[in-house]
Amino acid sequence: MPKILFVTVGGSFQPIVTSIRTLQPDRVIFIASDGNKGSKSQVIGEGTPCEVRRGTEVIERLPNIPIQVGLGGRFQPETDLIVVQNPDDLSECYLKTYQRIRQLQKGSPGCEILADYTSGTKTLSAALVLAAVDCGIPVYLTIAATRENLVKVEQGEVTQLIDTSFRNHMKLP
Repeated sequence: MPKILFVTVGGSFQPIVTSIRTLQPDRVIFIASDGNKGSKSQVIGEGTPCEVRRGTEVIERLPNIPIQVGLGGRFQPETDLIVVQNPDDLSECYLKTYQRIRQLQKGSPGCEILADYTSGTKTLSAALVLAAVDCGIPVYLTIAATRENLVKVEQGEVTQLIDTSFRNHMKLP
């Protein structure tokens, strides 16, 4: 059964790489922002768009995420990249993500679909969690074993399944 992973893309590429290597999906759908300062360059940027930083100092530059994790021909930018114009617009982020998940659920009923919301803006991550829970797919988070940096997840992280069973037990008005 093919495994498809949805990930949000933000300022730090390392947790995404960890998630892909841990979950080993057959396909990855990246949700990224457009524009000059958008995160889509980490997915489709040429050369070495991914930066490892120490504060404001760039200490290393690496290829885009699909190259780093060896997706090769399993990554098709036309279908595997969801680009949002405004990564702080919950409606846009949710609708684009929800529609793509539903499209895959209907078009590939035998596939396993997962979501990791570690990276991206708060709104982009919230949209992926909402869409994943609404579509009934497992949600993951990549975190440091001991989190000392409250700004971003750093190297040395682990990917873990998040319990969303609360939705099954809620009685909404």
